[in-house]
Amino acid sequence: MRHLLSYSVYQDMGFFGDDVQGTLSSVGCDGLELLTSTSPVDPVYIPHTVSVHLPYATDWMAAWQGRAYDMDPESAVHIMYGRNREEVVSNLVRMMEVAAPLSPVHGVLHASNADLPEIMMRRYTRDCREVLREFSEMVNTAVSMLPGGEPPFRLLFENLWWPGLRLLDESDYRYLGSRIEFDNWGVCLDTGHMMNCIPDIRTEAEGIDAVMDVVTGYGDDLVDRVHAVHFHYSASGEYRATFEERPMDLPPLDFVSEAYGHVCTLDQHMPFTDPRCAEILDVLRPDTVVHEMPGSVDGPLEDFGRQRALLPP
Repeated sequence: MRHLLSYSVYQDMGFFGDDVQGTLSSVGCDGLELLTSTSPVDPVYIPHTVSVHLPYATDWMAAWQGRAYDMDPESAVHIMYGRNREEVVSNLVRMMEVAAPLSPVHGVLHASNADLPEIMMRRYTRDCREVLREFSEMVNTAVSMLPGGEPPFRLLFENLWWPGLRLLDESDYRYLGSRIEFDNWGVCLDTGHMMNCIPDIRTEAEGIDAVMDVVTGYGDDLVDRVHAVHFHYSASGEYRATFEERPMDLPPLDFVSEAYGHVCTLDQHMPFTDPRCAEILDVLRPDTVVHEMPGSVDGPLEDFGRQRALLPP
């Protein structure tokens, strides 16, 4: 089981000092899961990258369904993957192509969508099946453009709390699997994102219990598809129950910028401190555990080390 630290091409490798591998090894880290972009990756990241996380566009369905927001082309890539279907497909292909030279064991892609006007709401207009139907069409189209009709690395679909793949039971996974037209794919289960789907989780212990209740109900075929786990907790139940809902009352880019704090408060990405968290991995048996530490208080390496110490060597 590999243990990776989440990092991004927007962060300087100088953070790890002169001996990057030595710094990572000192906390029991086998390398990085690198968030990439649409531009070629600086070679400085390559020796330390084991897997990649492809960029996420919050409301790609707006462009995919022909109702794109009015914004400049660069912003459209970040928010919608482009301004129309052709651009969406082209940019997804490019994202996979620029990540391929890193030879990652997998690439993660969020299988969900949030309509921008609903980012700061509790209820969403679209159901998971609609999003997964459109998502599978989008991904199938992009992958069909690649050599052999397969992605250049195993593509793992990650759960979120927005409509799409939530993994609270097997139904969304089975629906998505019935529509994916290529072979080299799997699942990345994010423990904190799962907690954000479940009401009233206000402590780490409650979050562990809730995730265990879900994953112990999975069939063997779904467990076998979970090649990676994004490992952290989110106990934001009180905030989710009490935050003030807000419609999109600003231009799209301004509104997304203001909503960032809301999303970070909801999705805490805190390191586990309870040894019982290891039980989740005992059930799922992933190839790779990615310690996602952006919610760190003391520092990502310190939090990685403490969380890693809770797990078997």
